[in-house]
Amino acid sequence: MLIDQFIQNYPEPFAVLLHEVRADLLRRYPALKEELDSPSKIISYSIAPGMKGVVFTLIPSQKGVKLGIYRGRDLPDPAGLMEGSGRVHAYVKMSHEILPSPHLQQLMEAAVVAAIQRNSSRN
Repeated sequence: MLIDQFIQNYPEPFAVLLHEVRADLLRRYPALKEELDSPSKIISYSIAPGMKGVVFTLIPSQKGVKLGIYRGRDLPDPAGLMEGSGRVHAYVKMSHEILPSPHLQQLMEAAVVAAIQRNSSRN
């Protein structure tokens, strides 16, 4: 599979984490479409075509893994997990400790609900 080959390009600790985050996303949200964007070196998760359909991105690097949240700045983040200098999009630096966090799960749920609402307005 292309995504598994893509993940092998990263140092082992981050590749393991990337596999875990990916598996968690697919388990929690099986309706999301997973797609590798090779030129951008990200994996996107969408509920519908186009940017409005994007919910999450996995952004690996040689230094770690980030969970990008499309329009994350529009979401409540009482635990202050989101980072980034963007005014619209945000990300969470992933770790084995943060993945099971209820704060992260609440943020992910809010992102999915927001994406559903964005896309229901298309009709």
